Amino acid sequence: MGEYQRALVTGASAGIGESFAEKLASRGCSLVLVARRGALLEAVAERIRERHRVEVEVLVADLADPARLELVENRLADDRNPVDLLVNNAGVGETEPFADCPVDSEQRTLLVNALAPTRLCHAALASMTKRDRGGILNISSLAGQLPAFRNSATYGATKAYLCSLSESIRLELKARNSRVAVTVVCPGYVPTDLTAGITLPRIAWVSREKVVRDSLRGLSRNKPLVIPGTLYKLAAIGSRTLPRALVRPFAADSPKDADAVSKTSRG
Repeated sequence: MGEYQRALVTGASAGIGESFAEKLASRGCSLVLVARRGALLEAVAERIRERHRVEVEVLVADLADPARLELVENRLADDRNPVDLLVNNAGVGETEPFADCPVDSEQRTLLVNALAPTRLCHAALASMTKRDRGGILNISSLAGQLPAFRNSATYGATKAYLCSLSESIRLELKARNSRVAVTVVCPGYVPTDLTAGITLPRIAWVSREKVVRDSLRGLSRNKPLVIPGTLYKLAAIGSRTLPRALVRPFAADSPKDADAVSKTSRG
């Protein structure tokens, strides 16, 4: 990845985050890997070091913990070993009606999916704008493009927030003639810990490799939005163009058989 020398990836111990780490390392990019599961993260880091011979730093951090989140912010703000690319990938979700879900679970979703990427974007931009170079990939979800997301209301709301935040930051950077790129990515269903146990037709799945490939290509072209997969592109277009009164009754539903979704996270 010629334009990026060092990338920080959250939720890097498995799933999409691990795939980002592998792809970036294969292009010679040094890494700062962040996740809450230390043993898994160390294993990923060691494998990447051996396979790609790049520098890999490890930061074990639960992004819902303010002290650990601050640790990651400080690393992003370090101009001595600057981070050129931030991949905000870590995420959590729930699969219960809002009124039935423990409020602490909803709050954790807000902290990891909305507050953490907000603070990390802020820390990264403080350094990137001074150098007038860098990129940010915010991994949202197709849920962020839909009018509603039943049985996962807070998750859907945080993903819509991340889409809006990303586009607003882009506008501000453009007004400053900044060369820092910001792209939000809205995948549909991808095989990860978050989707373990979900049974869907093959056409509904998008591979992690495609998500990573499309995301990095979109960022290199400074695209505002990337939606991997034709099916999901069409769904997003329909959601945006049809009257909300028509779309709302068909709002997406988080799968009922995905109990693992409410108990795991990306990272």
